[in-house]
Amino acid sequence: MLKIKKDGQRGIALLVAIGTMILIFIIAALGIYLITRGLKVASGQKRYQSAFEACEGGLEIGMAMVDSVFAVGGDSASYMGNIGNYVDTVVSNYLSASMVTGAALKFARGYFGVGQGMAKGGVNRYYRIVAKSIGHGGEAVILEVEQKKVIGID
Repeated sequence: MLKIKKDGQRGIALLVAIGTMILIFIIAALGIYLITRGLKVASGQKRYQSAFEACEGGLEIGMAMVDSVFAVGGDSASYMGNIGNYVDTVVSNYLSASMVTGAALKFARGYFGVGQGMAKGGVNRYYRIVAKSIGHGGEAVILEVEQKKVIGID
């Protein structure tokens, strides 16, 4: 067998192969990093969405509490319990009341709700509802709303 040997080319194929392997390794490591990072972001978004939905459930509880407090003439109420895997804390407080003069709206009952009319005036009572939902992973959502209750004079 005849071996052809040129000066300055000893081991160049090995260096090219090692360089190519390092480049492939870097690209693979970057791909794995991006995939795992994307999974973490997606799972965090899912946990946040679940906490948000649990907090919305807390607001519904708060609105029901305001209805019962309004019916008996109270000022505030609170609730602490679990909604799914989330601990919800709901607080509703009376804020203020404002006098409303008579409204000459043709569809006043439809506008203010069934059984509520402002034809001769009335009072609006405002309540603040704060719901806080905390998950086991530390994700937390706080929502705050203001609810108006109408005392109409017919």
